[in-house]
Amino acid sequence: MALTLTSSEPLNPEPLKEALAQFERLDGYRLTLRSEGPDGNQHLLYAYRKPGLVRMDVLSPYAGAVIVYRPDSEEVRLWPFGLSWPSVGLSPDHPLVTSPRGHRVDKSDVGVLLRKVLQMQQTGQTPVQNEEAQISGRAASHLVVLGPDGPGEVARYELWLDRASWFPLKVVSSDCRGNRLETVWLEQIELDPVFSDNFFSP
Repeated sequence: MALTLTSSEPLNPEPLKEALAQFERLDGYRLTLRSEGPDGNQHLLYAYRKPGLVRMDVLSPYAGAVIVYRPDSEEVRLWPFGLSWPSVGLSPDHPLVTSPRGHRVDKSDVGVLLRKVLQMQQTGQTPVQNEEAQISGRAASHLVVLGPDGPGEVARYELWLDRASWFPLKVVSSDCRGNRLETVWLEQIELDPVFSDNFFSP
């Protein structure tokens, strides 16, 4: 079920801290993730449950692949052609299970992103914060955080946070020259869904 929540509440003065606090209260979530950038595009179903279980069902570019990370084994298990085929165990930093931008499965959840942007905010600038916006008809808080990183690295994050749940709806990262590195849309969001017993151990 997609989030369609709206809110007439005033904007929070510290949206990133509120977003992280709301994330910490969650047991898990699942959503559809789309990312676009010069290094390639991705479309997948993403699921997360504390204390760090992750499952990705890839829709493109490798349709049918399933990736699962379990923190108890510290291993990523990959089914390249779907669950009816054999799987292989890989290190979280293996190229086969990292994104075009080098994102790792074991460090892919929203909490990791929010902490990274908060750290950048503490040493950088926030020229835009709490600007009201709309994303797919949802009331959102828009903010921009600037940091000191060099060419090819993220020096600017632009986020849109759902004003009802403070969950990210869209994230754009750019380098210090203004080149867009990646745009990520988080859609059809379910917060604290019920997962089957074998969902993360297929």
